[in-house]
Amino acid sequence: MTSRSPAKNPAMFKWLVTLMATGHFALVVITGRVRWEHVAAALLLVVLAWAGPGPRRFLRGAFPLWLTGMLLDSQGLWLGVRGTIHTGDLWELERSLFPAPDGMIWPEWWSHHPNTPLDLLCGFAYAAYLYEVFLVALWFFFKKDDHRFEALCWAFLVVNAIGVVIYLVYPAAPPWYVLQYGPGPANLAALPSPAGTARFDAFFGIQYFANFYSRNPNVFGAMPSLHAAYPLMMVLVLWYKGIAWRVGTSLFALLVAFSAVYLTHHYILDVLAGCVAAVVAYVVVRAVFARRNSGTLEAASVSLPSGGNTRA
Repeated sequence: MTSRSPAKNPAMFKWLVTLMATGHFALVVITGRVRWEHVAAALLLVVLAWAGPGPRRFLRGAFPLWLTGMLLDSQGLWLGVRGTIHTGDLWELERSLFPAPDGMIWPEWWSHHPNTPLDLLCGFAYAAYLYEVFLVALWFFFKKDDHRFEALCWAFLVVNAIGVVIYLVYPAAPPWYVLQYGPGPANLAALPSPAGTARFDAFFGIQYFANFYSRNPNVFGAMPSLHAAYPLMMVLVLWYKGIAWRVGTSLFALLVAFSAVYLTHHYILDVLAGCVAAVVAYVVVRAVFARRNSGTLEAASVSLPSGGNTRA
């Protein structure tokens, strides 16, 4: 008799999801962080788990996305164990490696030379970068390409896990923080800031980025840049689609990378580190899925009846 994994056992999967959703909701209540999004996410998770085979198929693939949200939302609970926060030293390293005119670094130089077209273009990129991941994931799901759907969702979790671990081991202030507070010892009371994206909000008279960044639990999580990581991962995931997709996704990834620097959210070093994290996550998940699929094929071949004729 062989045991079945939770993902292959509907009853086990339903109860596992219900237990995890309830446990996380209890955690946010106990820690005083509960918001309406936590209620909605917990309810959605349980409803999908019990609604039937179709919704469960979606949830099996997308479950890592919920785990990612839980991971990022819980960052504030772990800040007490992070390492020494880097401020001025990272600024000086950036200056030595990627000097800008007048002895500045590029995020600083752009903060003195903004213009409305770039504000709008980069603001759009910063607003859309996350939705690109979700749209591609949904596209795979509705195409019934479950292999790529699940692999993308797990790669998204892995790249975020890499980012969170580095945030704890090497916490680093973003350029806007040094411009506002200086390169001295970290000000732990510093509030999150929309930085250059505030100009996008001001142009349209909205509070999109102000609201988005007000919920950031970790001001000192600039290295690596997950803004740069996500679009590069989409380049890798969609590379098989051909030249048009390669060019389109690559141009968007370059735009987001530039926007991270232009809007003073990240150093060029952060962007490069984010690119490395994306490649590592993609390669690791692809290797794991290839090994899993190889094992599944081997198991299937063993279970085939012997002695019969087969046709190609």
